[in-house]
Amino acid sequence: MKNPKLKDILGPLKSSINKALPLVVAPPLHEVRKTLVHEFPYAADVVDFVLADLVGRVTVRLRPLLLVGAPGGGKSRFVRRLGETVGVSVWREDASRCDGAVFGGTDRRWYSAEPCHPFLAVAQGKIANPLVMIDEIEKAATRSDYGRLWDCLLAFLEPETNARYPDPALQTALDLSQVSYVATANSLDPLPSAIRDRFRVVTFPKPTASNVDALLPAIIADLAKERGLDQNWMPPLNGIERASLTQYWCGGSVRQLRRMVEPILRERDLRAVRH
Repeated sequence: MKNPKLKDILGPLKSSINKALPLVVAPPLHEVRKTLVHEFPYAADVVDFVLADLVGRVTVRLRPLLLVGAPGGGKSRFVRRLGETVGVSVWREDASRCDGAVFGGTDRRWYSAEPCHPFLAVAQGKIANPLVMIDEIEKAATRSDYGRLWDCLLAFLEPETNARYPDPALQTALDLSQVSYVATANSLDPLPSAIRDRFRVVTFPKPTASNVDALLPAIIADLAKERGLDQNWMPPLNGIERASLTQYWCGGSVRQLRRMVEPILRERDLRAVRH
């Protein structure tokens, strides 16, 4: 039975199907390291471990990597900034809302037919080597009604199968061998051994109070972006504001630090209105 929606599905992807797409060339690694260590000084060892995978490579491709650390430590932001600094597009997959049938693609006979998500990442970035971030992989559904994400991932992590992945919607073999997969997790439980074996597992540390000055510029920049403001309109915290912040934030969650910065900036805005 022909799917009437097929043209709508394939139309936007025609420029990427059976086409040779460019590979992003690896940038100078010392510049990437300088940027990432400046933003994540508490994770310098992680930065070095990750970038070591690109030493000697002409193009960007990382072997499967799993960052494990406490919630709020900045893992997801690190992955996004990693992709941005090496120059590749980043496709974020929320593992808690994704099963194998979604990630691996849906058969074209179904009305909900959709290509596999790594290929959508390729098509979106218009490059052959995007970075796919699988966020909170340990929260993926354990029911197997539609296939577990963990089981589906195996075909994308193995060189033998990711170079000729049979997409169920496109019904053609896709070469996804240049896609990088970086996952995050708060804990290794309940990840199956097959997933642990295929990912290089790295512990992502928590920031300490001494890292606050390195973390604040990025937090303020993100808040400015959310409000549609130029970062120049949100200057750094002054001495009094910083002192009030460090009095209560002793390290740990970057998310908590961000929540503490927000009322300080709000109070600054209120003072500006009054005067």
